[in-house]
Amino acid sequence: MEIDKSVQPQIIRLRTQLVKKGRSRELLSETDYSTFRIHCYATGTGENALHAHLSEDHIFVVLKGTATFSGLNGEIAKLGKNNAIVLPKGCFYQFANYSEEPLVMIRFGAHKEKFDHRINPDGKQIGGRASEGYGEPELIENAYFE
Repeated sequence: MEIDKSVQPQIIRLRTQLVKKGRSRELLSETDYSTFRIHCYATGTGENALHAHLSEDHIFVVLKGTATFSGLNGEIAKLGKNNAIVLPKGCFYQFANYSEEPLVMIRFGAHKEKFDHRINPDGKQIGGRASEGYGEPELIENAYFE
């Protein structure tokens, strides 16, 4: 096996502007088999449609606020700062920010294929996160997680 010695590390800064309405998602890094994003959710937002990914594992790490995760059988956990959840491909979940402050999370996705399928509990394919209708977030002026 030949080793490619030109591959270099990527340095990532965990910083995002806080939102007061809607949500933001920023891709920080991407490789052939993974994505690394920072997300910010205003009160009352999240990924509110129960779904599973068929070809991607996820890890969400809460950096600020509280995320309430639910699955097929109801609430899974309320996660606060420095807590994480591992969601293997095929695991149904949804989450929301019910706290009074913005929710900031890291989302790490690992996949073998670039295209991921999302399904609902009935097995029907559903659109990507962009189809959930949040539109542009309303940012909090001069307020950042860093």
